[in-house]
Amino acid sequence: MNVKAIKEQYKEKDESMYGKKSLHDSLALLYHENSKFTSHSLREQGHKINTFNNPYVLARSSQPFKCYPGHKTIRLEPYKKYFSDKAFYQVLQNRSSTRNFEKNYKLSINEIASILYNAYGVTRKSKIQSDHVNGHIGLRNVPSGGGLYPLEIYIVLFQAHLEIGLYHYRPDINSLELIKEGDFMEKLRQNIHAEPYIDILSSSAVIITTGFVERVMIKYGERGYRFLLQESGFVGQTISLIAESMEIGSCWVGGYLDDKLCEFLDIDGAYESINNVIILGKPQR
Repeated sequence: MNVKAIKEQYKEKDESMYGKKSLHDSLALLYHENSKFTSHSLREQGHKINTFNNPYVLARSSQPFKCYPGHKTIRLEPYKKYFSDKAFYQVLQNRSSTRNFEKNYKLSINEIASILYNAYGVTRKSKIQSDHVNGHIGLRNVPSGGGLYPLEIYIVLFQAHLEIGLYHYRPDINSLELIKEGDFMEKLRQNIHAEPYIDILSSSAVIITTGFVERVMIKYGERGYRFLLQESGFVGQTISLIAESMEIGSCWVGGYLDDKLCEFLDIDGAYESINNVIILGKPQR
């Protein structure tokens, strides 16, 4: 379905001040309409999913981990157990966006480890159900279409009990990989449009999640991109709730220069692209 057909479809249903008046040539609508299932396309997709059971593809898809060989690695396993005495529903009710942070608050290794491990670390394993593949899928605490886990997590530390700099999280070994040392606050201030609404200067860290579209689209086609965005939301919400349980504030930011941040992370911005930016710090009391 093309944009013109979509506009005609929505024109018939337009009874408000919004509708087609605010849509124009919406690429979002174009994608949404063309990734809808019909009874025919659903059956077609089912055949494609069946072909995914090729032993090579199964083995490859069970290792959705990016790594940085040769970089300094910090094991988080000894620090991942951080127990909060807050009830789950209390955490849900208390969670809100934090825009003002305590200056000079250093995130502890326990806080960093607990947030990353519980949000997207491998918490258990499931054997691959195939006679031709001897391996396991590393499961996480969030739902993932087909267990493909297309996301990657990066964290930029400004104030922490670790060297400040840019890190990549390795979920399979529950470790941080130091990509580059340094104070990147000014760099991120230029490319994340948080101010004046969020005091990023007083924050302790920024978490950036990215997605590899090919990890899901190889199995689910166009529909896979929807699954990637869903998972991005699950992970972001989990980060926010875990942070809240430890009395760490968080705030999601939607205004950022995608290509500049991709350049900062040294990723291509196409096959791997940014989908979450979350600022962390101790709430100002």
